[in-house]
Amino acid sequence: MMNSRAKGKRNSNKCIKLLEKEGWVCADVEKASKYISKKDLFNLWDVMAIKPFRTKLIQVKSNRKPVLKPYLDFRIEYPQFECEVWIHIDRKGFKIIRLVD
Repeated sequence: MMNSRAKGKRNSNKCIKLLEKEGWVCADVEKASKYISKKDLFNLWDVMAIKPFRTKLIQVKSNRKPVLKPYLDFRIEYPQFECEVWIHIDRKGFKIIRLVD
C-alpha cells in the first residue's frame, strides 16, 4: 500500500510527462513538508504548464472529483489562465475536467 503523499507525487509526475509530450514546459509547484502550511500554488494548483501565450494551471487528484467551486472562482477571477482538474483513476488513467466560465 502506498501512502497518499507518494501517490499524489506519482500522479503529478504522470501528468507532467503527458503535458511535456504535448510540448508544454511544466513545473511541479506543490511544496510538501510538515512545516509548510500553504502547499499548492495559490492554495489550489499542483502543476503549472506553459507554452507561448498560454499558461495552464492543473490540480491533480486521485480517484475522486474535488469540490470544483474554488477552482471555478479562481478561473473567473483570472481568465488569462487555462484551469484544469486532472483526476487519476487507478488502473484507468486521467479524466480531465476543463474549467471554463
